[in-house]
Amino acid sequence: MKKVILSAAALFIVILYFALIKFVVVDNPRYVYPSCKDCNIVMINMTNLRYDHMSSNGYFRKTTPNLDALARESLVFDNAFSHSSWTLPEGISIFTSLYPYTHGVMGRYAGETLSGDTLTFVDILNDNGYKTAAFTGGFDYDPVFGLTGRFDEHEECKPRGIDSMSFGGFNCSIPGALEWVKNNFDKKFFVFVQGFDTHCPFSQEGGHTYDKDYKGTLDYSNCLWTFDRTEPVLKDGKTYYPVSSRESPETGSILLSEEDVSHLIALYDESITSADAQIGELLNGLKSLGLYDNTIIVFTSEHGDMFGKYGRFMRGGPLRGTFYDDVLHIPLTIMHPKLEPRRIDQLVGHIDIVPTLLDLLSITKFKPFFQGKSLVPAIFYGEEVNEYIFSGSEFTPPSDNEYFNQDTIVETIRSNEWKLIKETFISDDSQFEILELYDIVNDKEELRDLAPAGEVQSASTREILEDLRLKLDAWSDDVRVYDRGIFYDLQVRVKRLLDGT
Repeated sequence: MKKVILSAAALFIVILYFALIKFVVVDNPRYVYPSCKDCNIVMINMTNLRYDHMSSNGYFRKTTPNLDALARESLVFDNAFSHSSWTLPEGISIFTSLYPYTHGVMGRYAGETLSGDTLTFVDILNDNGYKTAAFTGGFDYDPVFGLTGRFDEHEECKPRGIDSMSFGGFNCSIPGALEWVKNNFDKKFFVFVQGFDTHCPFSQEGGHTYDKDYKGTLDYSNCLWTFDRTEPVLKDGKTYYPVSSRESPETGSILLSEEDVSHLIALYDESITSADAQIGELLNGLKSLGLYDNTIIVFTSEHGDMFGKYGRFMRGGPLRGTFYDDVLHIPLTIMHPKLEPRRIDQLVGHIDIVPTLLDLLSITKFKPFFQGKSLVPAIFYGEEVNEYIFSGSEFTPPSDNEYFNQDTIVETIRSNEWKLIKETFISDDSQFEILELYDIVNDKEELRDLAPAGEVQSASTREILEDLRLKLDAWSDDVRVYDRGIFYDLQVRVKRLLDGT
């Protein structure tokens, strides 16, 4: 066996490596569980899908019959959460197992792109003999942001328009993915399929599926949004919600009646059902090719949406209010061909997906540093993996943004019992913050904020608020100083030293 002699400098690197590994690497004992080595992986992201609008999760409409069937064959994580409120930072967090603060891609307009030194799930699978392909709706999955260009093949679909805000759906990405799988089914592969079907503007089928009797005349062909908490207005004895759109950017230029809001939700649900039907075609295609018994299928969504709670609609980027569970609570299912289906109610985050998949695939040769944790202990041994889920990102609007021009930072810490939202507004000469505290056990809809002065009812609740705030601030400080490039360089150098290369 070749003997490796380390120089003083190399020895320092190794010591530093093992000192730092406690912070960034999941260090679980060895678990015994069924491996799916060399299994194919299919990841499906239905952007903008809320957890609570899936019929398999108790929604009153039968919105997702095909995904319901998949759930009955899968591990269903009922308490899964995203780490930001919109697609670009969250998509990169899913693939890197890094928080948005760490990977640094939190804006479309300042030339932000994922560092080439940051390892992703795609890079690891490429290095382990997988054929990789992505079929997306473009926009936030454009290769310019540094992620999708790493796939062996990547195809963007943009059938919903030709301007810079256009994006495509499953009616384009799924046929492309199926064709690619048919041509590569004899190899081990990873295919990522994404669509913006449930992103506003929602279904243009007129609500014929769920709201046939709607008599309103509003134009739903543009996104309807707000950028802050708004109060309903009374007009002719009826309640209306003020919103705006790209065509009518002035705040409150459009008024939604209760019937209009119900119709907007019906259009959203109609979009979900349409997307679900197309996903059914993908799943049936995998079965017809005989791939179902050797394929792990992951289904999730980058974020959800809001429909009037606190007078808020859509999300408006990571602005105040967008970290309610309406947006952060997302579906997550993993169909493993060798595991019995069941529901798991432990707290999990999007950044936990990649470490979990690598463990299930028995890829242990060389793992990057992750901020997420493998869910193997939760899946097979019922052990708690996350006591808290953290989310946080920044929003810096371009100077010509006609809707919103103030820098904001939104962060949250969530346990099974409590949730604290912290937003910081930043201007040239000052900044101020707003806290919101919710008792999740007794207020699942987050309708009673316990943080404002006079609202905290007891000393114990005040103590909870301060404890959560300290933990949230400590997390934020840690992930903000985490330099992915330094850790990656250190990891590569240590590997080469230990391998004797």
